[in-house]
Amino acid sequence: MNSKDIFGPRATIEQVEEGSELAPKFDAYGLMPAVTTDYTSGELLMHGYMNAEALTKTIETGEAHYFSRSRQALWHKGATSGLTQKVVELMVDDDQDCVWLRVDVAGGASCHVGYRSCFYRKVPVADDAANASGPLPLEFTETEKVFDPEVVYPGVPNPTKL
Repeated sequence: MNSKDIFGPRATIEQVEEGSELAPKFDAYGLMPAVTTDYTSGELLMHGYMNAEALTKTIETGEAHYFSRSRQALWHKGATSGLTQKVVELMVDDDQDCVWLRVDVAGGASCHVGYRSCFYRKVPVADDAANASGPLPLEFTETEKVFDPEVVYPGVPNPTKL
C-alpha cells in the first residue's frame, strides 16, 4: 500500500472538510498529531505524531504506527514491548490535519514509563495553581505501573532519565 494510492489531493476547503476522500495535511516537518484513546473506556492513552508512512502503515496493518521525533524513525507501537495497539477505529478531524485512534491495547499499557496512559499526572489549575509558589507541583493520577520498563526494554537507556 502506498500513500500516493490512498491519499486524495487537497483541492478545496469544501472537499477537505465535507468530502468523502482521505486527504491528510501534514505540517512543514511532514507530521500530524495523533491522539490515542482506549476504545472501550475512552481513556486518553497517548499523543504522538504520524508521517505519511506511519499513517499508511496504520491503515494497512490495523496496528498503530507513529513517527518518533526523537529517533527520526517510523515506530510500530509495541514492536519491542509487545504492548501493541490494535486500531478499532481511526478518525480524522474536520480539516484532516489530526487523527484520533481508538484502540485495544495488548498488555494493558501504552506508556513507555510503565503506566497505562502517558497522561498520569494532573496539573493544578485556577485556585489550586494560584496558591503555588515556584514550579507547579504535579499530582500523580496513576500510582502503580503496569510493567517495569527496565525489564521490558533491557539494555535500552532509560528515556525518562535526563
